[in-house]
Formats: sequence, structure tokens, C-alpha cells
Amino acid sequence: MDLKNRITDRAIVRRKPLLSLQESARVKRELDAFLDTKIDEWNRTVPFARHLEGSEVNLPYYRQTLMEHAWRIRLMRSAQCNNLHKISRINAEAAQRYAAYQDEEMLHDTLFIQDAERIGVSQEEIYRTEPSFYTRLLAGYLYFVAEHEKPLGVVCYSYLVEYTTQKITPKQIAAMADSLGKDKIAGQAAHLNTDLVEDHTQEMWDILHLLIESEQDIVDIKRYFSEIQELLKLFFVELYEKHGQATGQAA
Repeated sequence: MDLKNRITDRAIVRRKPLLSLQESARVKRELDAFLDTKIDEWNRTVPFARHLEGSEVNLPYYRQTLMEHAWRIRLMRSAQCNNLHKISRINAEAAQRYAAYQDEEMLHDTLFIQDAERIGVSQEEIYRTEPSFYTRLLAGYLYFVAEHEKPLGVVCYSYLVEYTTQKITPKQIAAMADSLGKDKIAGQAAHLNTDLVEDHTQEMWDILHLLIESEQDIVDIKRYFSEIQELLKLFFVELYEKHGQATGQAA
């Protein structure tokens, strides 16, 4: 009887990345430029897109964003751990880096919970509040992508979040330090500091470029960015309709 190895796991072999260092830098610039256009689109089309950069914060809107951030991190860590399992079967180095990133981010929901408590939101209220329908859709989307498409599609979520955080959140933190007080946003400031000091955008690229196996993957990364942004947009539009629109505040 002719015996063959039944294991199909590819991660035991350390493969050379498709992109050289120079090509990787070029593709990263291309994708970052694409995300810059998506940030511009977000600012044009999402109500209250720059609200937290203003001098006055809509507290019901802000309370909901804090609770939702905590829930989103909670749901995403489960989806991303599922994706880590998928990556571990195709690229060991990418899996190692992704695991290290998850280690750094895993408990950051507590930072948003602490800031929510600082403005009077109890942990019991957070636990009683379901994550929004669109946040649940986003989590389901990431599970679908990991199971039926490509693990890199889930990593695209983290890259998008880290890149836009690096671009946008410093302005929000500086503005909220004045509008709410530095003591009220200590958790978010700590979260941002970790992202910037650890350079999570570069960390995510170091993972993403290892998972690019063809030119089609680069095309698909842009598709994933667009789809993920659309799901995030739906949440913020609904949030504005519930809280911002009722107050008559400018978007």
C-alpha cells in the first residue's frame, strides 16, 4: 500500500513572502493612500463623523460609543482568535505575530469601560445593553470571511482600525481633553498610547504582507476595507439617528 502524508497543513514550511521589502513598502503606500480616500469618504458621508473633535460632546451619543467600543473589542477578540486558528495552519510567522498583537489588545475593553464609568455608566448598564445589530453583523462578517474566504480579510479589519486610529484619534483625544476633561478619557488615552508606541499599524502590516500570496489578494484587501467600512458606517449612522439628530446638533 502506497502511504502518503495525510496532513495538509502548510505552516510547517517557511515560505518566502510574495512581496520583497521594496514591493511590500510600495503596496503599503498604495493601500494607505486607498484608506486615506476612505477616511475622506467617511468624513463626507457619516453624520457626526468629526463630532468628538468639537468643543461640545453629545453625551448620550458618547455614552453609547463607549459601551459599543467595549462590546466590539469583546466580540472582535473572539472572531480574531478564530482567525488566528486559521492563520496558524497556513503561516506560522504570521500566526505568531497575530497572537502577539492579540495579547496586547485582548483586555482593552476594560479601558473603555473605565471611561464609561467615569461619566456615570455602570458596568451593569453595559452588560444589560446589547451590542448593536450592525456590530453583530460585523462580527458575523469576520467569522464568514475566516471560514469561507481568506484569513487576511479578518486582518484587514485590524489594519483599517489601527491605521484610522493613528490618523484620527489623536485629534479626538486632544479635543475631548478640553471638552470632557483629561481625567474622563484616561482609558482611551492609554489605548491610543499603546497603539502609537507599539506602532500597531506597522505590526498589522507585518502580518498582512505575509498573507499576501497573489496580486488578487491586493485587490481583495481593498474590497475588504470597503466592506468593513460600510458595516462600521451603518452603526454610526444609526447612532446619529438615535442621539445626534434628535438634539439638532450639527454633524
